Amino acid sequence: MSSDLIPAHSVEVIPCASDPRCFRWIIRAGGGAVVEHSPYAFVTQNGARISGECWIREHFADGVRG
Repeated sequence: MSSDLIPAHSVEVIPCASDPRCFRWIIRAGGGAVVEHSPYAFVTQNGARISGECWIREHFADGVRG
């Protein structure tokens, strides 16, 4: 199936604009559009990535926003 080739959502971790030592996540839809972003900065890249992945599971599981 072609829908399996492009993930429904992905997490991108970027440096925080106000403090480049910190990181934020951005969730993008399969087409690349930004659908959500972290409300605050994280001290580590891994922390931001884990938070973004949890956000996807909680809010976009099975294609339904909860």
